[in-house]
Amino acid sequence: MFAKTFEKFSYTSAGISTFLLLGISYYYTTLDINWSLFESKIINGILIFGALMLSNYGIDTVTRQLTIERSNSNAYHLLLYPLVVMCYPVESIDMRFILSSAFIWSAWRNMRIFFEFTNTTKKIKRLFDSSLLLSFSSLIIVENLIIFIYPLLALITSNIKRDSKHYIIIFMTPIIILPSAYVLLSFLSLDSYFFSSYFFADQPIAMNDYNFIPNSSRFFLMLVEEYKFNLTYSYVPIFFVFVLFVISVIIKFSRTYSLKRRILDVLGVLFIILTSLFFSMEQLSGSEFHYLSLPVVYMVSQIFVKKIKSSYVNFIFIVLIASIVTFNFLI
Repeated sequence: MFAKTFEKFSYTSAGISTFLLLGISYYYTTLDINWSLFESKIINGILIFGALMLSNYGIDTVTRQLTIERSNSNAYHLLLYPLVVMCYPVESIDMRFILSSAFIWSAWRNMRIFFEFTNTTKKIKRLFDSSLLLSFSSLIIVENLIIFIYPLLALITSNIKRDSKHYIIIFMTPIIILPSAYVLLSFLSLDSYFFSSYFFADQPIAMNDYNFIPNSSRFFLMLVEEYKFNLTYSYVPIFFVFVLFVISVIIKFSRTYSLKRRILDVLGVLFIILTSLFFSMEQLSGSEFHYLSLPVVYMVSQIFVKKIKSSYVNFIFIVLIASIVTFNFLI
């Protein structure tokens, strides 16, 4: 069934994946939209579908073309990605997280290709593309600037030939892009839609019955408030994905010997841990889980890198689909 259809990359596997992402896009348009540039559900649906396809393209490149087993480039990730997205306990849509995460995963893709290339000109082009895409994501949510730390760490810790041009590109691209974009958007009176913040806002929030403080102190509140994590039925599918993720991380690091890939994999796992801890403190809409897509799908797909029995593949997908249908749509 699933094992046979997605055993190799084909028009059928790509078509099914695209159709599932199209269905998710339509489903998202039926939910409340907290932030968007447009009021039209059709336009929002097109933007969501485009963002999902951009993420899927990045995941496909990193997983299939850069996998440690190039001879066994299966397409299970094409089914896995839509299923992982459907596991997200989304209650409302915040387009900022969906769009900016798509830019981040496309940047991640270019960064992985950067380490694969040996041609200096091609490497610089990929690094610039990555920095440009991260700048676009920061244009939507300012805190995405923090993610520039990851390519910087990868450059510092890898054993590739160091070049000052690499660091100049990483630092100068956002410095040039963001101020220029701010001036242009201010002139068009669109700046209120961009440069938003997860931590800082102008609305006051209640700390207790007697004190009110601005949202600009929200980050510090999250550090001192009692840590909360409410596990509901809608979290069961994503918990199952988390179990698969832990298993796949063990498998991945036991098979990877290349220092460059091991460093990038460590950064991916670190990104997942830090992002998950942050979102588990206070979830806004559920759209934030899109920030976990590429590392989760990439790692979980490592379970299918080695040849395993088709019955095991079918069992994993059947359990995942059953949990999604049961806990996200029936209960």
